Amino acid sequence: MNIKEKLQKGNVEFYIKGIVTYRRGDDGEYADHPKVFEVNKDAGAINSEYRGMNVTKWGPTCVTLYTYDMLGKRAVGKIRYKDIILK
Repeated sequence: MNIKEKLQKGNVEFYIKGIVTYRRGDDGEYADHPKVFEVNKDAGAINSEYRGMNVTKWGPTCVTLYTYDMLGKRAVGKIRYKDIILK
């Protein structure tokens, strides 16, 4: 089973190479640690730290996401499967 299939099942946590956040690690120390992302139950959205984006499509090389800002402007993003590290 490849990464795309695992993510599409939902309830999966993962990291993205190069994306870090300042938080408390498993050792209790504060430092830059990989940011944790989570695919929701029905694989329709990806969330991280109280923010999220909806999934437009699960493509062959990347997942395409979208959200709207408070003024209604649509923002689009992509995450390549090769940059994902499953937790």
